[in-house]
Amino acid sequence: MDKLKQQTLALASLLQTTALVDQLASTGTCDSKSNEASLKSLTSKSTKVDEVFSSPKDLSIGLSALTKAFGKKSKSMQNVIFYSLALINLEKKLMKNKALLSQISGEIDLIKKQEFFEISHSNSLARLAELYKTTLGELNPRIMVSGEQLYLSNQHTANHIRALLLAGIRAVSLWKSQGGRTWQLLLNKKKTLKLVNTMDF
Repeated sequence: MDKLKQQTLALASLLQTTALVDQLASTGTCDSKSNEASLKSLTSKSTKVDEVFSSPKDLSIGLSALTKAFGKKSKSMQNVIFYSLALINLEKKLMKNKALLSQISGEIDLIKKQEFFEISHSNSLARLAELYKTTLGELNPRIMVSGEQLYLSNQHTANHIRALLLAGIRAVSLWKSQGGRTWQLLLNKKKTLKLVNTMDF
């Protein structure tokens, strides 16, 4: 898989997590197939996109969000882009904090070993949410998710959102491992869109 394709899919995996966060905050539900793929990415240590995600179909929400983000920006995309940029900044801070990094990977390893709960099970989501809260949630500026108060005040939905933000951090490091840089987002727009249009998702 060539570099631009790897970078594009990794970037789509970031936008997928933030698009799912926005769906949850606005409607209380989100696309289940994409959600499963994004949460499962947390348990993979690979830096190869095709090993973390089995096909572009796993990233259909992310690729669709990428097309919208790089095309004419609709109001609904503003939150998705804002959360994505905030996660890129948060990941940068996390990389400088080795203690937090090892705490996160250690806890994820424990969750992975307890295979009697699927990663999308409410117990797993609660543990991932607690992990996010006690690590990344302590770093400033905190990511403020906006949406309907009815859903944001629901404990299960709040846990789910935090678990997806943790998956978003995983997506940022995957994107960076492919050589992804923020300045490229502007330079590679046309190439990226052209590539996405050739993908089957």
